[in-house]
Amino acid sequence: MKVSNLIMVSAAVLALGIGGLHLFDWIRTGAPAKTAAAAPEQLPSSEPLPEQPPIPEVSGPGATTMPMQPEQLAAEIERALVSADPQQRETAFSSLLPQLLQEQPGSVVAMVARQAPGETRDVLREEVTRQWVGLDRDTAIEWIDTLGEAEKKSSALTAMRTLAASSPAQAVAVADRFGVGRDDGSLEHLVQIWAAEKPDEALAWLATQPEGAQTEQLRARIEQARTPNP
Repeated sequence: MKVSNLIMVSAAVLALGIGGLHLFDWIRTGAPAKTAAAAPEQLPSSEPLPEQPPIPEVSGPGATTMPMQPEQLAAEIERALVSADPQQRETAFSSLLPQLLQEQPGSVVAMVARQAPGETRDVLREEVTRQWVGLDRDTAIEWIDTLGEAEKKSSALTAMRTLAASSPAQAVAVADRFGVGRDDGSLEHLVQIWAAEKPDEALAWLATQPEGAQTEQLRARIEQARTPNP
């Protein structure tokens, strides 16, 4: 064989060998052999990420932990009033109404005034009376005095019965201011229970009352409560 032919054969064999090595590397790694050094892997930055504002938590349909504005509270209460779900109304009265009375009682007054005469208005008015007279008796009494005669009498009786549990003396004062509780015997009954449970307190109050038919009426009930049954 000629020398030139031998050189050509050797070159071909060498090329095939190099190609075979690349082919083997392709099969083994699934990618062409790397011919350049890979870029070093970048480490995550040590700088803290900017804080993101918290996402309000949702506890019910459309509800969040963000405080509700007075107009939102009033809207939710009015929605509960006409709801067929009694639990919704109970929640509105136990959670939303006290908050609105404390933050913006004027909104409560306007809300009651918006209701048409009927059961819904009566239910709301009575609940407002019960809660408000416990939170701020004087302001609640002023509001009751602005109502029409029928509503005034009804709310005054509610206020009297509500106050009887914590301050019978205030209950009597409310009853006498609005002229309720004596015609149906409810005020006398209230005073009799008071004298039976706290006789010394009832007698001390009685001593501060002016002479007159109304005082004598209640004195008789107090004496009756203090007299032991035969």
